[in-house]
Amino acid sequence: MSRRSVLIEALAATPRDLERMLRRVDDATARLRPDGEWCLADVAAHLGFIEERYLARLHRIVEHDNPYEPYMHPDASAHDLTRPLAELLADFALRRSETIAFLASLGQRDWGRPLVHQTIGPTRLRDQVQALVTHDNEHLEQVVAMRERLE
Repeated sequence: MSRRSVLIEALAATPRDLERMLRRVDDATARLRPDGEWCLADVAAHLGFIEERYLARLHRIVEHDNPYEPYMHPDASAHDLTRPLAELLADFALRRSETIAFLASLGQRDWGRPLVHQTIGPTRLRDQVQALVTHDNEHLEQVVAMRERLE
């Protein structure tokens, strides 16, 4: 199995894993902030919000020669927590499916396209995809820890 296939498979698993982890969480519980930090709904909203920006980044990497890409700062003010948790999860899943379709359409050479990242420096598209997988895993771990505190 190629690295590309493994990364795409990992990206595809995240929305399913997140939905499974939050299946029995109601909207009120999803908005509790036991430690004053993000709530479960924030995590779901953030993943959907950042996915759209990340896909735009991947498009720029393919469409432009060695683009400069800024660091994407988390922005809790962009989280629309008026939406039900199920809707936030569905939005993330839809946006992630668009990212996967785009990545699956790329040729092997595209995965090696270079960019300059604000904090990492010179890197490649495949490394940005790996960073997205790592980002997913960090937030899944966050959800596990939050669920433990809420129970």
